[in-house]
Amino acid sequence: MRVMGQTVRFDSTTQFDDFPTMGTSSVVPGQMVQVSGFTNPDGTIRATLIERHMPDWTPSTTVELKGTIGAMNGSTLAIGDLTVDATGVTMPTGTGVGSFVKVEGKLAAFNSTTLKATSVSARRNGIEIDEKDGDRIEVEGYVRNLNGNRFMVGDTLVNAGTLSLAGIANGVKVEVKGTFLNGILIAREIEIEDGAAVPPPTTVPAAPVASAVGGVNQVTVSWNGVSGATSYNIYWSTTAGVTPATGTRITGVTSPYVHTGRTAGTTYYYVVTAVNSAGESAPSAQVSATPTSTPAVPAAPLGVSAVGGANQVTISWAAVAGATSYTIYWSTATGVTPATGTPIANATSPYVQTGLTAGTTYYYVVTAVNATGESAPSAQVSATTAPSAPLPPTAPTGVTATAVSPTQVNVAWSAVTGAVSYNIYWSTTAGVTPATGTLIANATSPYSHTGRTASTTYYYVVTAVNAAGESVPSAQASATTSATPLPPAAPTGVTAVGGTNQVTVSWATVTGATYNIYWSTTTGVTPATGTLIASVTSPFVHMGLTPSTTYYYVVTATVGSLTSAPSAQVSATTSAAPLVCGTCHAIPPATGQHAFHVTTLGYSCAICHGTGYSSTTVNTTLHLNGVVNVVSTIGFNPTTSTCATPGCHGSRAW
Repeated sequence: MRVMGQTVRFDSTTQFDDFPTMGTSSVVPGQMVQVSGFTNPDGTIRATLIERHMPDWTPSTTVELKGTIGAMNGSTLAIGDLTVDATGVTMPTGTGVGSFVKVEGKLAAFNSTTLKATSVSARRNGIEIDEKDGDRIEVEGYVRNLNGNRFMVGDTLVNAGTLSLAGIANGVKVEVKGTFLNGILIAREIEIEDGAAVPPPTTVPAAPVASAVGGVNQVTVSWNGVSGATSYNIYWSTTAGVTPATGTRITGVTSPYVHTGRTAGTTYYYVVTAVNSAGESAPSAQVSATPTSTPAVPAAPLGVSAVGGANQVTISWAAVAGATSYTIYWSTATGVTPATGTPIANATSPYVQTGLTAGTTYYYVVTAVNATGESAPSAQVSATTAPSAPLPPTAPTGVTATAVSPTQVNVAWSAVTGAVSYNIYWSTTAGVTPATGTLIANATSPYSHTGRTASTTYYYVVTAVNAAGESVPSAQASATTSATPLPPAAPTGVTAVGGTNQVTVSWATVTGATYNIYWSTTTGVTPATGTLIASVTSPFVHMGLTPSTTYYYVVTATVGSLTSAPSAQVSATTSAAPLVCGTCHAIPPATGQHAFHVTTLGYSCAICHGTGYSSTTVNTTLHLNGVVNVVSTIGFNPTTSTCATPGCHGSRAW
């Protein structure tokens, strides 16, 4: 039958559950079913259980498919003949051709060949894998051939070990979780599902179809599973024509059954019957085999599987009767054979092939070997190793540390390919490591490490970080912060000299310094109480001052951001205001007053006549009354005339 683009094969051992009648007679297109089973080497599904699900499909029904991706183009997958549109769905890491996945989604029609996925999750090839335990598998079906702590579910032999089998009987529907070992499911958990059981049969089973193969002092008898059978009996004899009435019975056997202790060269005859609660079937057709003293070439191994992992593949297979060892042949090209593959002799199942290339598909066949020879190869299986895991970045290079001030060190490094961030580890002790250093996370280059202590050596290593982890540390770099600078000394040699409406302030200068003056008319001037005159040079002339007034000064020096203490205070008094002619007498003054002004009062010529006065260069500008142009009005000749001639002040000497 076809289910969601998959070819499903079933036989007499397949259980049909919740259908109106047993078997396939009530299976019709459009029904909702759940198929449990295994993947055959040709990609078809061998069903162990087909369950009817109600209600039937509608466009809103969410369906589920587990299978191997046969082709992949972006977000479009092919599983068997079903196309899966996974647009907008986040797929598991490493999903690709050969991956076994579980897909959930919706079909536009029950027979549609396209599934619109709503989720895609990872599974292992052939069998559903528990997501929390990658080694766990699950099988579901009805118990048959219960014998001690062993029973069959479909074609799977289950070893229950020490688990309780309370309520377990032939025909009971169970779910078994466990791990495969040498083709046997070692159960970890057995759960009875809803107490469901196969309805009691009303007829005896059909006769099995048997075969017999001779081995070394043994015969292996095999038969097909028969629908409705709960156990099987073998009847044997060394005389042809064996029947249940004439043969020796071996009850409760499972296929294949190895009849040991036989005599080489003697032919043994067998029939097999199937048994249920309604009775025992007719016997199978008689089969026979003759044991030998040397073993026959073993049969090709069955149940071969390959599961990819991180740089490895695990190959498993079922034991083969008469085999003493197994050889695996492998290749990275499909179609591997013993002639073209690389052999791995004396392998045991499961065999883990390690040291493989990530993200690569490997192909395998297995042969069984004994003293007589080597079997034909098994069906080819393949597995793809996991993609390469991302590696942490390499250590940063070009790491430098540079002290730029007493309180700051700049750390720089070269970018590292694949890094998404960087960590700095620092210490004031040499030999810093990520374990001993103080972490600065998510730093960018260059990084300014501020708040440091002056005159101290700091040691640094840098690591690069990505999703895979953190690199080894870089080579160590170090830098020593400079000492804290001292402010310049207070200026020395400061002097102040008073003049007419001004004071000249001088001091000894220092290269690289700038200077400020603070002044006041009150003694005890400081930078806090004085008036600032900024960025001055020596000598500085402080002009526009009040005559006959004492001015007090201090000077400070500045280098960079540091300023000295103020200098010692100095002071100077401005000159008295010059007398203005006319203040004391009329202009011009009375004759005979020259000697009085010069001798008695002690005035200089400049007091009355202005700066630059000369008796030979008198003119309107220099003549203090500023009114009479003595040159143009009275013919004053600066070269030959005097104050008395031609008659400004009379003949008296001034």
